[in-house]
Amino acid sequence: MADVILNQSADRVKAILSRLSPFIGNGGKASAFGFAYAVCNTAGDIAVKQVSIPDFIRTEGAIIAVHFVNAFTVSNPKIQVGSYAPADIKLYGSALAPGKVRANTVVAMRYAAGEYQVISIESMSGISTQGAVDLALPSGVLWCEHNVGASRPEDAGLYFSWGNIKGYAAGASYSFSQANYEASAGFTLGGDIPVSDAYDMAHHNMGGQWRLPRFSEIMELVDNCDCELISQDGVPGNRFTSRANGNSIFLPLVGTWEDSSIIGAGEWAYYFCAHFFATWHSGSGLLVDTEADPGRWPEALSPRYVGACVRAVM
Repeated sequence: MADVILNQSADRVKAILSRLSPFIGNGGKASAFGFAYAVCNTAGDIAVKQVSIPDFIRTEGAIIAVHFVNAFTVSNPKIQVGSYAPADIKLYGSALAPGKVRANTVVAMRYAAGEYQVISIESMSGISTQGAVDLALPSGVLWCEHNVGASRPEDAGLYFSWGNIKGYAAGASYSFSQANYEASAGFTLGGDIPVSDAYDMAHHNMGGQWRLPRFSEIMELVDNCDCELISQDGVPGNRFTSRANGNSIFLPLVGTWEDSSIIGAGEWAYYFCAHFFATWHSGSGLLVDTEADPGRWPEALSPRYVGACVRAVM
């Protein structure tokens, strides 16, 4: 059948492979073509996760989906499929951090350049945990590893005025001015943004269980993590590392957007939360800067009309 597939047009190949999908994990031979599903029962504290997939051929671009019964509690996990040598599991080019994969989670991975690159992480409960970092905080809240609108931790993503779900990427033709804000929906708010509300910038743009952090959750982050100024992939930022499990998130110093310009890039960044201050022009959040001491800043105020970043939680 492999010869048949190789002699078809690209569209025909897609059609043939789509017909193979029902056989994945059901005793068929789709695994021989680089599509496979397996269940892994390896204990969470064992680095090499082992699965058995009969007839699987590990080729460049092969995709597997693995249901991990146990949560990952080790650094630098690997996966061994059958008799193939163990290979690293990577997310955004980095080793998968402990806590990233919880119990009863399905991870889809693509084999490329000698490693398994994570495509998605999905809880069996139906709640997506892709991009979520467990910092072992008392509330159990998970912080996203990148800003709203970004694809990696070092990127700014989108800038928002407080309470307005429309965000703008750097370079967009927009002015974060007081006049524009006064004409916006966010200006009419008179209290905290409710969870997953129509004004919730995080939930509207990321969906699922993602939402704006509460002010108490920003304080929890500051109180339970150590912070240090670092450069990550050439981008300066503050890294918050959990004192409980060693996991961390990186908040890049991408400045704020005032009127038509981004200012302070490389020196500071402001991250809005859902809390409302009675003074109309002030929004609350977390200010991070080159002094790497956010313990001084969690109650910092910023004009609500200013374009600031958002880091979601769930």
